[in-house]
Amino acid sequence: MKKKTVALFLTLGLILSSVLTGCGDQDSEGSSTAGNTGSSSQSSVGGESSQEGTEQSGGIENDREEITVKMMVTEPVTQEMPETFPLLDAIKEKFNINLQLTIVPGADYGTKKATVLGTANMPDVVCGMTVDEVKQYGTSGMFLNLDEYKSYAPDYFGLVDGDDRAIETNKMRVNGQLYCFEKLEKYRVAIAPLIGIRMDLLEEQNIATPTTFEEYYDALVKIKEAHPEMYGFSTRNGTNYLIGNFAYSMGTGGFPTFNTTRGIYLEPNTDSYIYGPTDEKFTRVVEFLSKAYKDGILHPDYANMGKDTMFEKLSNGELISVYDNNSFISRTYNPALQQIAPDAYFDILEPLKDQDGNRRAYRYNKDWTDNVAVISSRTEYPERIVEMMNWLYTEEGSLLSNFGVEGVHYDMVDGVPTMKQEIIDECAGADDITSAVLGKLGAGLLGMAYYVDETFSAQVSDPIYMEQAERIAAWTEDGELDFLPNWLSFTEEEQERVTEIEQNLSNIFNQEIDAFITGKKSMDEWPGLVESLKAAGSEELEGIFNTAYDRIK
Repeated sequence: MKKKTVALFLTLGLILSSVLTGCGDQDSEGSSTAGNTGSSSQSSVGGESSQEGTEQSGGIENDREEITVKMMVTEPVTQEMPETFPLLDAIKEKFNINLQLTIVPGADYGTKKATVLGTANMPDVVCGMTVDEVKQYGTSGMFLNLDEYKSYAPDYFGLVDGDDRAIETNKMRVNGQLYCFEKLEKYRVAIAPLIGIRMDLLEEQNIATPTTFEEYYDALVKIKEAHPEMYGFSTRNGTNYLIGNFAYSMGTGGFPTFNTTRGIYLEPNTDSYIYGPTDEKFTRVVEFLSKAYKDGILHPDYANMGKDTMFEKLSNGELISVYDNNSFISRTYNPALQQIAPDAYFDILEPLKDQDGNRRAYRYNKDWTDNVAVISSRTEYPERIVEMMNWLYTEEGSLLSNFGVEGVHYDMVDGVPTMKQEIIDECAGADDITSAVLGKLGAGLLGMAYYVDETFSAQVSDPIYMEQAERIAAWTEDGELDFLPNWLSFTEEEQERVTEIEQNLSNIFNQEIDAFITGKKSMDEWPGLVESLKAAGSEELEGIFNTAYDRIK
């Protein structure tokens, strides 16, 4: 297993001066009052230490003893993690912490995490955890309970306990306690899974841009009449992924985004959890897909089509539309398609009106629950590590961890951090300029940023992609797009029952659903499937979810 262990004992110099003078100062409310020198004593938790006669740097004491903190991080396939970068210099200067990184290749990270979590050799900080892993191990006592160190993380808790995040944060708690630092969205280039349709074919057939599902279907039929070799749409992750994309937009739900084994979802109209396949409106989805299959609109290989096959059919002109992430549509599918048809292009549709006249669709989660950090409960320096992590959510820490050093790597232009052109030019020719630049700085979402600002991505992204992002942001503001809710936390007893019921429901649903779509079973038989799902515990599952939801509300 490839592994790089880097001991970073960094000196001060010109770059450090730029770091500390180029970023905004913390205000007094955003700074920590902690003065602990590394003791792990719980008696200091929540308290304030004397600061008389102590020099302060941005609210953090800078004369404390030098310590080494071990942190395990992943190196994604798409972005390198350098051995040294400006953020580490700043941490040494500001906190007198030498951050010793163990950098593990992304392909090996799951195995490495399982190893360290299964032994007593867990480093002080483990990054790249998923919330599901935090929930799995949270009750074991392995991770630091951040609620007990809340006074050392005022900026982080100010964000996660804010009105726009509090309920979603509570879903990540384990028995009411928070154990992780989540990567939060400061500014994000808006993306969402939406219908992308061949606009050139709409223009060719003189078809107005569809605004309802009925208009969308009629457009696909008319285009197929002119191009019988084409199909209307397909998917890249199997039947339930396909259903999950369409269901919520059609006024029901289940299997949202990539939760393809989970038929339950949060219905905003009732603010309650519903098992989608037993909802009376779910027949809309099945009937739509069944008709599409019968009419040759749904690709016959939809159930087995993987990502690579999907890309092939989109790029060779075989599909008229796709329900997918707009970043794939604009940055992957269009360039490939235009290799064979220069004037051809997909563009996203505004969420279509359902049969009730409503528009709604999902965006992905507001923040990143698949890339969180935990602190070992055995660390010698809990207060100082929490302070350090909290700083990443301040204006100063966020700028440095997303853009590098002001004046060296970026400039503020009309109040907007703008990467210097010479920094961008150094990575000219890279497949992904964003990842290439940020990789050199250890910055951004895939680097060490925890309050993520994607302004640089916006700076270098294709204008079409950014125009789509602006539309998505506007549709979100108008209430047509909803952020996908986080998954709930359960008691140990509840989780065991949820797992058992979901498995039973999946077995029944997955054995039957394709028969309804392909016409092997008629919709007259659908009530029988609904009764089987209820008998397998769908109503009990709804009850467990809503009980857990009531607790966090």
